[in-house]
Amino acid sequence: MEKQEKLESLEKVLSSKTFVRAPSSSVLLKFLVEATLNNKDLKETTISMELFGKNYADEKSDAHIRVNVYHLRKKLDKYYLEEGKDDQWRMHIKKGQYQVTFEERKKDAPTQPKNYNKLIIASTVILLVITGWYVRREERVLLWQPFFSNSKQTTLFIGDFFGIMGTTVTGHHGWNRDYDINNLSDYYQFVEDHPEKKDEVTPANYPYVTGMAANGTMNISRLFHQKNKDFDIQFSSQTTAKDVSKHNSIYIGPIKNKNLFIDFFNDANPNFRIENNFLFYKNSLSGRDTLISLSIDDGSVYEHAIVSRIKGPNDTEQFIFFSDHDIGVKATTEKFSDAGWMKSQLLPQIGNHSYFTGVFLVKGKNRTNFELELLFMEIL
Repeated sequence: MEKQEKLESLEKVLSSKTFVRAPSSSVLLKFLVEATLNNKDLKETTISMELFGKNYADEKSDAHIRVNVYHLRKKLDKYYLEEGKDDQWRMHIKKGQYQVTFEERKKDAPTQPKNYNKLIIASTVILLVITGWYVRREERVLLWQPFFSNSKQTTLFIGDFFGIMGTTVTGHHGWNRDYDINNLSDYYQFVEDHPEKKDEVTPANYPYVTGMAANGTMNISRLFHQKNKDFDIQFSSQTTAKDVSKHNSIYIGPIKNKNLFIDFFNDANPNFRIENNFLFYKNSLSGRDTLISLSIDDGSVYEHAIVSRIKGPNDTEQFIFFSDHDIGVKATTEKFSDAGWMKSQLLPQIGNHSYFTGVFLVKGKNRTNFELELLFMEIL
């Protein structure tokens, strides 16, 4: 296959509905194809430098690249199952690699049955297998079914941290974090309030995420993949209320980045309120007030996590997973994407209700072997 043919195949994929609605996946695919054709050595560090213009290679940034490539593979699978099912050439990104290979679609060779009875038996077996697969695929998933069945696209919003480039505490030029500056609007307000800093700082062209982003995305991706469904990914620091109002939304991440899903949560929960890294809870039965800190030590062994399933604006659906350290979101997304766990552990708590908020104490030594202890549950 000639280079020009590969580029034409790329353009066809990028112009499809699947990829037009996923600009981040489109940019990444175009970069990987062109880099492969130019024989570039593709690693996480290479991709991060080329796409973001800076070398920010560390474990968390590498995880960010792996998550996006994993998501890109799923986009390609979706495209070739639907719009591109008849394409002669197909692009593949093998697991653990970032080079793009082009493989010609194999055509099924026609075969003639040797025996009519054998054909009937084989057809019956295949029909039963397909029927069983279809029934399993169409099984309703507790709490998640509207994300699969309504007409709205789903977006996974990853809680990230907005960065500022300037002088670091060591005196070098680098990435800085200010908990009061969580998006471009906050940054420009800061510069307006402190004009003397205008020439000393600039917005960073990449965000910062923790391990919960990779693990949470992986857990939810498995559930969606079982239903042959997909979702887009967007960072919370680059998100507006208008973005959220268009799609079904899933948020995974902290509250200390002051993301807009805190407002959605507070509006939907009359007995809960998140403010200044604390959760205020008024028990609807006893009337007792409880104050919970959402930042417990370093969160390496246990922490509080909040899971809230609420109705979004414009007939959209929202699923929110809050925790300020990794183990909360890791544990709750793992459990809440497990249909068996939800049926045995969650269903007795919520019954036939679709909307609720639960507060959990998450335990996990070395950030593994998670246990969830339910502290509070409110049906909405």
